[in-house]
Formats: sequence, structure tokens, C-alpha cells
Amino acid sequence: MFKKGSPSDPSNYRPISLTCISCKLLESVIKESLLCHLLQHNIINKHQHGFLRRKSTATQLLECNLDWNIALNSRNSIDIIYLDYAKAFDSVVHQKLLAKLSCYGINGQLLTWIKSFLTGRTQYVIIAGSYSHTCCVISGVPQGSVLGPVLFIVFVNDICKVVCDGVTVKLFADDTKLYSVINTAADHDNLQSCLSAIYNWSAHWQLTLSPSKCSVLHVSPTQASNYRFCNYYVNDAVLPSVDCVTDLGVSYDNKLRCAPHIDKIVSRASLRSKLILNCFQSRNPSLLIRAFCTFVRPTLEYCSVVWSPGFKKDISRIEAVQRRFTKRLAGLRNMPYCDRLNYLNLDSLTNRRVKSDLLMCYKILHGYVDVDISSFFARVTGGVTRGNDMKLYKSRLYSVRDGNFFCNRVINVWNSLPSDVVNASSVGIFKRRLRCFRLPEYH
Repeated sequence: MFKKGSPSDPSNYRPISLTCISCKLLESVIKESLLCHLLQHNIINKHQHGFLRRKSTATQLLECNLDWNIALNSRNSIDIIYLDYAKAFDSVVHQKLLAKLSCYGINGQLLTWIKSFLTGRTQYVIIAGSYSHTCCVISGVPQGSVLGPVLFIVFVNDICKVVCDGVTVKLFADDTKLYSVINTAADHDNLQSCLSAIYNWSAHWQLTLSPSKCSVLHVSPTQASNYRFCNYYVNDAVLPSVDCVTDLGVSYDNKLRCAPHIDKIVSRASLRSKLILNCFQSRNPSLLIRAFCTFVRPTLEYCSVVWSPGFKKDISRIEAVQRRFTKRLAGLRNMPYCDRLNYLNLDSLTNRRVKSDLLMCYKILHGYVDVDISSFFARVTGGVTRGNDMKLYKSRLYSVRDGNFFCNRVINVWNSLPSDVVNASSVGIFKRRLRCFRLPEYH
């Protein structure tokens, strides 16, 4: 499967294991049992967010942005180091993985089955009907399998133990980043020592770091005039400093502004919208809207709880993608945008982002996602009689950036919801009741 980069470079392709349905079913059973054991005994590190229930890219990015926002509000600077492993899933040494599983209490027939599952595999490549020679797979967890991601999580689980106090490591499978508040030279040295410890850990477990693909983002408030950028090293190679990064699909700059992400998604969504209108022979509005909702809207809404815009110009740019698309549908050109949305039974993209914020807020407060509730929200206590009975306290805002952060921007609209909505017994019921509640219209 092609990953990224040049299609003519063989190193940009990843092998996908082809396993039968009965194997996948058995993998699912073993995966459930394995995860139950690991989570029940708190073996999986809390900073790992990949391929786990109640965790996702959104939960990891929200936790990171919360830490960074607190640091910036305190006029502190942060250095964030993004690490890149070369072919991490394919580099797992089977014997070392089995040893870790044994240490975590996986023994007997289950460990024997996993060993049989990993070993004795072969692979070959087909190009234009020509077959390569068959070779043995001597390392790696099978990509494309049900069990492979869980086994990889187990393999990298102890990476956080090599990091000292004051430095935070966040994981999403093999995507690793570490960050720390930097006020003094000692803080920089502490982060560098943690980076060196991770390099040594990686070398011991035979995972290869790619210094040229790693990067450092220096984030500092405007008031931090005494902050000096420092270099970081991996095996004597200087890690490149960047002004903008893409972190789990969300781009932001060294002021934690998401303008680069908005530019990227608006450009990509506009191109896809044009392709739909130009490539589909049918002019049926219902069919075209279904294609838009399938291929375009997810691009504009991925992880919106992390980057939702606060400036009108950015809100208008995103909304313009849907505005232009609906205007080109047959018979709707001269109809106002609000009327087009009503006719097509669509919400504005801004309203959908508000509902996404409310849904994440509901999941956090009711424990449907695994994050620390007290870090994000504080319940209003005392003799409050107006509004719902799950009203949230709104703390002091330090900046426009702080006011637009998820746990601050969602509070006003959450507090305006009726009690029967916020106390819904399930996510599905919450969504249905939220649809019946009339939110302020944004176009």
C-alpha cells in the first residue's frame, strides 16, 4: 500500500498482510481478551492513545493543547519534539515482543498462539502481473491484521518509563512526541537527556529513529523576549526546527494557531467539490449532496474540536466550500444559502462544529472518553437554579487563543442546553435530543 512521497520510490510502500476471515475472527477474540487483561491491570501507559477504546487522535491532541495552553497563559515557552521511526511496525523483533508479553503476564497457550501467528510468514510483490521471489518475514507485526496494532502498542509501552519528571511523552501507536516547558538552560538539558534516553531505548529494542524526519517546534508567547532557541540532537545529528507541523492530521504554527490547517483543508475540500461536480454525470441534488457529505465534509470536520476557528474570516472560508457547492446544484442557484440548507436538510458547517464540541463535552463529562475531567471542566456548585443541572464554571480568559480553546468556547452553549439533553443516558439519545434543540444559526 502506498503511504506518502514519491510513488516511484519502493520505500514509500508498506506491506499489508492478507489474512482469511476465520483468522480475523479469532484475532478479534484474542484482541478483546488481551486488551481486557492489559487495561484491567493498568499495564498500558495512559499516554498511549492509539487503537484503544475511549481514546483517539482527538483525545491526545486535546490533552496536548491543554498543557500547551496552560504554559502559554503562564508566559512560559514550550519545546515540542516530534519523533519519526523508520518502518516501525515492520521492525518489531519477534523474540523481544514475546519476551515483553511474557513479562506482562501473557503465557501458556495464548503466548504460543501469538508466536505461531507472528512467525513462519512469507511475502512477495506483484507488479504488472509479474511476481517477485518469495521471502520470509523475519520481523514486524502484520499490518492489516486485527491483532497487529495491539501487539505494537505492547512493544512500545515502556518507552514512557525512560522519561524523567518535567517532560511529557504522548503516543499514538508509533507517532511519538515529547515536550517540556523551557525557562532555563536546565530545562533544555533535561529535555535533551530524555531525548537521548529515548534514542538509547530505541536502539536497544531495534527501532530506528530517522533524525532527518524528526522535527522541533519552539512555541513561545509574545512576551517571552528572553527565550532563546536551542538545538536538540539525536546521535550527534541536529534535529531540524520548523515553524509549522502536522500533528496527527492537524497543522499548526509556532503560536499554536491553526491557520495552516484551515488553508490546507479548504484547498483540499474545494478541489474535491469541483471533482464531484465535474465527474458525476448525474445532476440529481440528492446524489451530489451524498457525495459531498461522504468525500468533502469529513475533510472539513476532522478533529474540529481541536482547531475550530474563532475568527469570522476563517469561519466564512470554511463555510464557503459548502455554500459554493450547494449553489451549483440544479435549481438552487438563485436560492439564498439558508433556504438551500433547509431544502437539502443540511446544517451549516459552523453549526456542525458546535454540535461536535457539545458531543465531545458530553463524552468527557459522562466518561465516554478516557481523559481527566477535572483538567478540562469544573462543575458549578451551589444554589444555581437557572439552566441545566450540569452547568460548567467558566474561568478567566487570558487571550483570544485561550478563549477559543475547546474547554472555554463550549461552556456558554453547553450551559444553555436543557437538563434533559445534558443528562441523556447514551450518546445516541444525546444526539437525537440535541437535534431537537434549536442552536443559534451560523452561516
